[in-house]
Amino acid sequence: SYVSSKAFVWDNFEVGENCFILENNVLQPFIKVGNNVTLWSGNHIGHRTVIRDHAFISSHCVISGFCEIGEYSFLGVNCTLADNVKIAKDNFISMSAVVSKSTQANGLYKGNPAEKHKAGAKKLCKVR
Repeated sequence: SYVSSKAFVWDNFEVGENCFILENNVLQPFIKVGNNVTLWSGNHIGHRTVIRDHAFISSHCVISGFCEIGEYSFLGVNCTLADNVKIAKDNFISMSAVVSKSTQANGLYKGNPAEKHKAGAKKLCKVR
């Protein structure tokens, strides 16, 4: 795994294999990152958040504390997650979406507040 020297990471952070964590990410205490995860530039990952395998978090996402990001999920630029939100497996969260409650598997969420699109994430984009 690669963690940029320009990322701010607490000592009690856990990272899996084959991860890519770029500059200006802030990773607060007790975060767990699975395998094959990408954290692009400038994200804030809140305390005790768990990011499952194969997730991609684009730039400037704000993930509050005690969140969970499901496997094969994609978070778009500038999206925001409230405390204790669980993003289910195979989700696509669009840019600037504000997610204040947990999501369902294979969901495409957009807007403020984020709402589930009629079509699933797998139908409109290849998350895997």
